[in-house]
Amino acid sequence: MNINSILAPERVVTQLSASSKKRAIELAARHLAGTLPQLDSTEVYRALIERERLGTTALGEGVALPHCRLPGCQSIVGGLFVCEQGLDFSALDDIPVRIMFVLLVPETEDRDHVKTLAMLASHLQSPDYRQGLLDAKDRQSLFAAATLPVAAATDVKQANSSPVDASSAPNQDDRSAR
Repeated sequence: MNINSILAPERVVTQLSASSKKRAIELAARHLAGTLPQLDSTEVYRALIERERLGTTALGEGVALPHCRLPGCQSIVGGLFVCEQGLDFSALDDIPVRIMFVLLVPETEDRDHVKTLAMLASHLQSPDYRQGLLDAKDRQSLFAAATLPVAAATDVKQANSSPVDASSAPNQDDRSAR
């Protein structure tokens, strides 16, 4: 099980503009239903809100994993939404949510549903992985960051933050010799 098996580029959104958890879930439901013709946005929204009423889907560290079971859903489907501003999801750590990974699951799915939640939670626990999602400027870069293995996300961050070794950097004389 990997993120590529549940996420598609058309189901990721950067800079989701919402002022509340309910509004963010509503916009996510509309977007997902727009990419999945067999689903109705009102039904998706209702099911996500129903599940949220059972208890917060916030994982902490600015992440929420809203999920629900749907009769019209034929396979596990994910949508990734990065919010412009942090939203109150009643997280135990009180950190406002900026990253929402929404999961839609067939009504009869059990085993893979739990495996998928565990896989997503594992990815989203990595600070480097989360930062890669938050740093994404457009849909393509968000999808690329989301589908990176967690170890690769850490490697990318380290490469981007490593100081340049002065002994390996070309000096002025080297540049003029070219």
